[in-house]
Amino acid sequence: MANTGKFGKRRLHKPAKFFFAGFFVFCSLSAIADERLEKLDDLKVVDVAAFRQQLAILERESDTLSLEEQNYIRLLQGYNLLLLGDFKSAQSHLESMLQSDITPDLLFRVKALLINAQAVSRNYHSAFLYLEEISRALPHVNDTRAKEHGLSVIAYTYNQLEEFDIAKYYSQALVNTATSERVRCHANHHLLESLYGLQNWPAFNELVENAVEHCLQLNEHVFANLIRVKRHSYLLEVGDVVAAERYYASYKNALEKVGYPMLIASASALAAKGAVQHGQYEKALQLARNALLHLDTEEFTIPLVNAYYTLYKVYELKQNFGSALQFYIKYSEAAKANSDNRFIQLQAYHTVRAEIEVKNQRIAMLDKDNEVLSLQKDLFEQEAKQNRLIVLILAFVLVIATTLAYRGMTGRKRFKKIAEYDQLTGISNRYHFNNQAKIALDYCENNAKPVAVMLFDLDFFKTINDTHGHAAGDWALQHVVKTCRNFMRNNDVFGRIGGEEFAVVLPGCHTDKAVLLAEICRDAIAAIDSSDSGKQFPLSASFGVAGSDTSGYQLKQLLADADHAMYQAKESGRDKVAAYADYRPVV
Repeated sequence: MANTGKFGKRRLHKPAKFFFAGFFVFCSLSAIADERLEKLDDLKVVDVAAFRQQLAILERESDTLSLEEQNYIRLLQGYNLLLLGDFKSAQSHLESMLQSDITPDLLFRVKALLINAQAVSRNYHSAFLYLEEISRALPHVNDTRAKEHGLSVIAYTYNQLEEFDIAKYYSQALVNTATSERVRCHANHHLLESLYGLQNWPAFNELVENAVEHCLQLNEHVFANLIRVKRHSYLLEVGDVVAAERYYASYKNALEKVGYPMLIASASALAAKGAVQHGQYEKALQLARNALLHLDTEEFTIPLVNAYYTLYKVYELKQNFGSALQFYIKYSEAAKANSDNRFIQLQAYHTVRAEIEVKNQRIAMLDKDNEVLSLQKDLFEQEAKQNRLIVLILAFVLVIATTLAYRGMTGRKRFKKIAEYDQLTGISNRYHFNNQAKIALDYCENNAKPVAVMLFDLDFFKTINDTHGHAAGDWALQHVVKTCRNFMRNNDVFGRIGGEEFAVVLPGCHTDKAVLLAEICRDAIAAIDSSDSGKQFPLSASFGVAGSDTSGYQLKQLLADADHAMYQAKESGRDKVAAYADYRPVV
């Protein structure tokens, strides 16, 4: 989501479901002696029928092959099951290989392939566990092709998660280390996906046309047309409807020759969207219907959402309200299902990250416990005069263990399921914040508990946007939220209520404690190093705090008083914290 000033706008860039063809790249393993296996490995992305025929021949000869070559055939059998769409059998087959005695490089490839199998089956938790495993193993992979496979899988997956900065890092690494032109074609596709998601239009436009031509020269028509569809989407994104229409006409025939239904549907849905903007309603209807012909209406992808929206919009403009209502209902259902699936992906990803963090902390605690046991053994052998030292050391270890345990528990709170969230920062949007805040306030009022509201606004945020661009502004918002969330409790209600304005409801918190928390957040924001964004700019925020002891339990009044205090903080020089009680008029 790009920052668009004070209020911002949500924008969908990606299909919620993983695009299956994206993982079938970079497939040979140099450690295998049999050249036929390497050629067969490459054949599967060129001619699937010939691949299956040659695989069947090698399967009949497997008794004459070495154990390593037999394991290679088993990997290719897993690919074949995925190509057939038998994802359940593919998962079972590949997971059985994990229990076998196979080389580390082949094991790496099996896990990378399992990411695809699990993701297509929507077993996102398992998919992201494997993603974390291959990410950690990547620096230790010796085989060049296996490493390229891993980089491709990681870059592609982070693009689907809309973690575009991370995806760009891995995509660029793949571009820089590619050992063949075919690898570079695939790598450029991943890189363009990242640049599009980051809305880095200069870099996107510099690369996109050369990337298409490069893939076409290698007969990589699927990837060439994936890039074309992305450029088509870019032209609509920047509002150049006429250029988008001409561009679609230039690659439509080539797209149909490839015969990939999802690609055809994606392009048709985009063209339909452009036709509506151009006032060509009959053409828009025809294109949208063509998209639906190539889509599985049970899979709520972005092309399906776009097609239903176009049909709804055209019929509404033609004042055919019966048909408009029919397609609006389908559009709403598809958009909600797509959003729900997207949320499930993100929840699984962050849950896996949290589980791994807790696991690492537990390992650290066990290591620390082992150190303590060894230390105790030595200390008990010394003279009584050292007893005091033993007590001090044990107390120190207890503090460390308690701190690690506390961090392990609080690390989970960030992944609490939410109904609605801000696309950029991941916290509650204004609507959801208001609902959750009122629940918290009612609870505190009914149980005679204090509550405080903290409101803060980034100083000179418009200057950051105007001077350094919206990408820098987005980076600043994300890192401010990330920094402040480190100090939030599980039951605090944290929301983005404006472009650069945030609010926090703190149940059970007195005003003075809320002021202290605001000071901690303010100090942490001022300490953020913006150089990681590629730009250099200062960050600061002005905070206003109001509590139930002076403002009552109504959200509107609490926010109004906190807003009054925040503007007092700004008027007194910004980068400050002010409590509403400090500015109440004397009666």
